[in-house]
Order: sequence, then C-alpha cells, then structure tokens
Amino acid sequence: MDAADHIHLFAQARRRTYRAGQTIFVEGEPGNDVIQITAGVAEVSVVSASGRKSVIAQMGPGEVLGEIAALDGGARSATVVAASDIDGLVLSRSNIMAFVTERPDVARAVIAELCKKVRNASDMFVLRSVVDGGPRLAKALLRLFDKWGTIENGALVLTQRFSQSEIGDFSGLARENVNRYVKKWTEQSILGQKDKALILLDRARLVALAED
Repeated sequence: MDAADHIHLFAQARRRTYRAGQTIFVEGEPGNDVIQITAGVAEVSVVSASGRKSVIAQMGPGEVLGEIAALDGGARSATVVAASDIDGLVLSRSNIMAFVTERPDVARAVIAELCKKVRNASDMFVLRSVVDGGPRLAKALLRLFDKWGTIENGALVLTQRFSQSEIGDFSGLARENVNRYVKKWTEQSILGQKDKALILLDRARLVALAED
C-alpha cells in the first residue's frame, strides 16, 4: 500500500513492546490482531506431532505477524517469539477488515503477501526434505544471507546475529553439526567471521554445496 494508506490504517494501532524471549503468539490459540514490527526480530516456529520445533522464518522491521489468523478468524498457525527486543504496532481484525473492504487494491496486495508466506512454507518443506546435513545447512544459510545480508567490502555480511542453536533450529540440525560445518567452511574460505558475524565469502561454492 502507499504511504497515505499505511498512515490511515495504522493511525488506530496500539504501540507495543516485547522483550527478548517473550512469546508473542502461540500456535493453535485464537488470533484477532496483527503486529507490524518497527524494530527488532521475531522467530516464527511450528512444533511437529513428535514435539520437534522447526523455525520457519525470522521476521524483521516492516514485516507483519499474525495476518493469517486475523484475516480468516481462525487459530494462530505458528508460534512467534521475540528473538530480540521488539517494538511493534498492533492492529485489530475489525480495523483491517473494514480497511480492506473499502480498498480493492490493498486487498490484492494482502493476497500477494499471503501467497509469499505460502511459498516460504513450501520452501521450508523442501529444505527439511533434504537428507544430508551439509546441503541442508547450505540452503538455510543462503536464505539467511539473502534476507539479512548486506554488502561490506565486497562480501555479504549477516547483519542479524543468529546463534548456532538458532541456525540449527532453522535448518533442522543439531548445534554441534552446525558448528562442525561452519568451522569446515570457514577453513575452506567459503565463510568468514568478524565480531561473531557470519560473512559469505564465496557464494558460488555455497550454492554448489546446497545443490549436492
């Protein structure tokens, strides 16, 4: 939506702060509002029937949480936890539905955003279907670098700090395996590290590892 529509929609929003580690939404609970992140990072995850946690996305400033439940009136489709301190704008389902009903162009944009979320879920299913740990981790790292990386001195730096445990949750690997691969790929100059931030030095080789 354009800036004027955005201002109009969020004029009725409530400001809310969440501390790192705080649960924002719980999978399966009813949901009647959305949150647009203005600062911070949220971790979105689901739990399998066997009890295994799978991280399906990390969301940052400008992105919206909880729109599926708020739009269809159903339960939350995932659990969301503040990975860092978060500032956000909270908007109710009634505000959203009234706004979208009056603006077909915004409705189309919402549909496009929902389709993007579905594609992300499909991509994560494909990622988890990869049996070998190396290709799975390589694919996960490429997704993280594509979303959170910035170019510095010709290399792609992962500006958002993710622990090896968090990367493991995202890729479906144990932290020890993540550590082993990261160390190996650092020795091979595929990855680098500076002030605990991961750096992608050789994208072509990481892509090749992802495709093995």
